Amino acid sequence: MARILILGGGSGGLVVANKLARGLRGADHEILLVDRSPYHYFMPSFPWVALGFKEPEQVRRPLKNLERKGVRVIQGEVQEIRIPEKRVRVNGEDLSYDLLVVSLGAEVKPDLMPGFEVAYHPWTIEGALRMREAIRRFQGGRIVIGVSGPYYRCPPAPYEIAGQLDFALRARRLRDKSEIILAHPHPQPLSAMGPAISGVISEILASKDVRFEGNFNAKAIDPERRVLVGTDGREIPFDLLIMVPPHRPSAAGMCPGLLTPAGFPLVDPKTFRCVGEPDVFAIGDMVNPSINLPAAGVVAHFQAEFVANQILAELKGAYIGESFTPVAMCIMDFGDDAVLPMCDFTRILDLSGPPSCGVLGRSKAIRLVKMMFESMWFATYLS
Repeated sequence: MARILILGGGSGGLVVANKLARGLRGADHEILLVDRSPYHYFMPSFPWVALGFKEPEQVRRPLKNLERKGVRVIQGEVQEIRIPEKRVRVNGEDLSYDLLVVSLGAEVKPDLMPGFEVAYHPWTIEGALRMREAIRRFQGGRIVIGVSGPYYRCPPAPYEIAGQLDFALRARRLRDKSEIILAHPHPQPLSAMGPAISGVISEILASKDVRFEGNFNAKAIDPERRVLVGTDGREIPFDLLIMVPPHRPSAAGMCPGLLTPAGFPLVDPKTFRCVGEPDVFAIGDMVNPSINLPAAGVVAHFQAEFVANQILAELKGAYIGESFTPVAMCIMDFGDDAVLPMCDFTRILDLSGPPSCGVLGRSKAIRLVKMMFESMWFATYLS
């Protein structure tokens, strides 16, 4: 009998647990999932929570629902991974494993940017609720949406927030009293995804009178003067600041001794096993920057499918399923408009060139698809 231990109940860990539960049904193996929260949150809906369109209980489901599928769920903090001993310390106790899947994601670290205490963000559920209250109090002025660095969960999110804020302020009859500025390290909106996507997003921002301040690398916030300060000396005053917080990989989930200079663990991009540790897999936001992939839930999803396939092959003696597809797609919701972009990162992954990106569609109806996808996600993985 093998014990498979999954660390993290986000999109990656959830998909691994479900696929293994289906593939090993009736077999004499044990599947454990550990997460610090009792809930799985659908993070793409956090901006909706911040704008009052959704409540927290609508965008989460209990992880304990997995136990109906044969997955044992443990709520606890991962404190230490001792790979030579094949043990993980959780809540002061040791859990042994035969195969380990680490999907602990990235953690937001607002304290890494000076002055962040005056900013708001929807990158956690608590942050989304705090941002909701700030928007409720807002009666006009300049809103600045800033980005603390090039790596953060869901690269399109700042653009969505800008569009949704424009829509919300028009509904409250405050748009003519307000200015929206989006300050980003990229030279053009989503320029890393190529001209097709960048052009469409630029057009939408212009139609909503959102000013884009490109090549802006934020280094600090001055709370007293209420300005966002860039590394090149530029300063952007604000009345309301929405800021992507600094992100760092989970400190508990490192592949031993093999890290990028920024602290991200190195994995074999062909298998997602920690280098030199064939029984340890690492996926999702905590590893993607080290292999040039974006921090996106859809990427973690495809990685999880692939890793689960490898585990099933190892335990059942035959390869079952598909190879890893380095594709990312997401529905960008701008309130009264929506875009479905897609990127193939095959050339990025093998270092042969830029990603191949395009726009699959743009319409108000696509926004409805995003709403339906949330329901489908919960029904598929946590029903």
